[in-house]
Amino acid sequence: MNDIFVKKANRNVLKELNSIGFDSSYILEASSKYEGQLYKIFNLKSYDANILKQLCLSLGFDCAVNRDTVMCKCETTDAIIFATNSQLKKLIKKLYIQPFRLKKLAQELNYELNKKLKPIEIRNKLFDWARPYIMGIINATPDSFSDGGKYNSVESALIHCEKLIKDGADIIDIGGESTRPDALPINADEEKNRVIPIIKAIRNNFADIPISVDTRNYETAKQAIDMGADIINDVSGLDFDKKLLDFVCEKNIPVIIMHSNKVPAVSSNFVSGDIVEEIYISLKNKIDLLEKSGLDRKNIIIDIGIGFGKSVETNFELLKRIDEFKTLNCPMLLGISRKSFIRKTFDITCEDADLHTALYSAMLSNVNIHRVHNVELTKKYLDIAQKLY
Repeated sequence: MNDIFVKKANRNVLKELNSIGFDSSYILEASSKYEGQLYKIFNLKSYDANILKQLCLSLGFDCAVNRDTVMCKCETTDAIIFATNSQLKKLIKKLYIQPFRLKKLAQELNYELNKKLKPIEIRNKLFDWARPYIMGIINATPDSFSDGGKYNSVESALIHCEKLIKDGADIIDIGGESTRPDALPINADEEKNRVIPIIKAIRNNFADIPISVDTRNYETAKQAIDMGADIINDVSGLDFDKKLLDFVCEKNIPVIIMHSNKVPAVSSNFVSGDIVEEIYISLKNKIDLLEKSGLDRKNIIIDIGIGFGKSVETNFELLKRIDEFKTLNCPMLLGISRKSFIRKTFDITCEDADLHTALYSAMLSNVNIHRVHNVELTKKYLDIAQKLY
């Protein structure tokens, strides 16, 4: 075939450059010219935005801003740019010598360009984020929406824990309070009675498995850590108990912060507006607070809180745009297992939703931790997905 034609290139730029016989001595530096991203920049003053736009144009790409920016009729504006990595590097260099807040913008863009998740070691297990990890769920509750009462004794929890580990769980998450919509809250004493004996038994029988405790109470969290738990998983995002925030920061304990408007979830309490930006800003503010309070960023895991204050439609919107949260540069946990938005959409039972959970997990295998009930099925589909991604 001798005619000129066009196809989409391989996403792996280095491979494509090699395939055309590109100069190998320059290939790493040159690859940044062919890799790019769409960026959204928030809260620019109009004069900042006008300078930014001119700098972008001088480098061969555009910057979209509010139409009133050029005449400084708006106090602030957000901006959109699409730049190759090479162009972004040049822009950053120029921004560093600009007035106003543009040096700060240079720092933010430079951080975005060079960000990389730091590995973390938990219970002698290295989480390097090179693959998706699986968190297996043990609900030590009589009223969980999915498996209430099945694993609320030490004996049944141990048997189930053994199966979860055998099926491929990297972390075991133990919770004693149901957070299903409109569930009744319990006090810390009742929660401790449910989860502490199970945590102690699992640690005694499975010395190496990392344990996460699903709690929003300081008293439960502290005793769980004393008994061998390694991670705090707080569905309130550390908003419920101020002492818990202070505790994780002081002890530098890995913590999962979830976005939620209310815990337990309220089925009618939906987030409005741009769901992704609202949750993004909320999580960013929380990350900044935790870092300022002394918690190492590598110990912060984020959870967008599927099902908590979100409608069926907004849950799917979050999944479609989940990559936007990567800019926060924290490992991301996803909890969609047996959630009602799947059951309502497909009119299925909790157990039948395991297949849908596994399929969505495979499609979203770039998420770092998948919190699921059916570890065996999820691992099977994640392993399949890893051949493609």
